[in-house]
Amino acid sequence: MELETVTEQRKIRTDLDMLANRYSNCVNSLIPEEEPDFEDFKAIKSIDEIASESKLLKVLDADMILSEGERLLINV
Repeated sequence: MELETVTEQRKIRTDLDMLANRYSNCVNSLIPEEEPDFEDFKAIKSIDEIASESKLLKVLDADMILSEGERLLINV
């Protein structure tokens, strides 16, 4: 009985591996993997600058939505 279970598990594993391989091939044919352009590669490898809250609010022109007190706190 135990030998049959192990045999069935191996068959299931083989079938799952085959299905995963077919799925991978289907995805690759629909959405081929491509190398990034130079600009994309540069953007991926570069270190990002972390903006402060005040810088973000200035860029977003948040002065229009902030009260006078909130603007004073941000500009400190």
